[in-house]
Amino acid sequence: MMLRYSLAAAALTFGLAGTAAAQSLEVSAQSAGDTATVDAVDVDEAAFVVVHESDAEGNIVAPASIGHAAVAAGVETAIRIPLEREVTAGERLFVMLHRDSGEPGVYEFGPGSVDVDPPMIREGKPVVRPVPVQ
Repeated sequence: MMLRYSLAAAALTFGLAGTAAAQSLEVSAQSAGDTATVDAVDVDEAAFVVVHESDAEGNIVAPASIGHAAVAAGVETAIRIPLEREVTAGERLFVMLHRDSGEPGVYEFGPGSVDVDPPMIREGKPVVRPVPVQ
């Protein structure tokens, strides 16, 4: 029994329990326009930084997205994400990390395809940040 507990504790300590330990996302308020910029990303595998819109109540609209950029494992900064449309002051965006689990470098998550390139999970929740457009 003690061995089982010790192995489970070790798995959690070293991030072996199914979630990556290095997944982090830093993003500041965005300016109106057709690009978004993410301050920093730290991931332990190839991933995508994805921009989702919000609905009239300010809730995330997913699985649809309006932009994405591929990132390599490690730390990347000042990541520019082209958007499919211009965003305006007063909008709320959601920036989320997604795994690159399908064809490498091709973002495949979206309506009708939610099994490939799913959101990255940390501490049981997607790695996502709400961001105002100023």
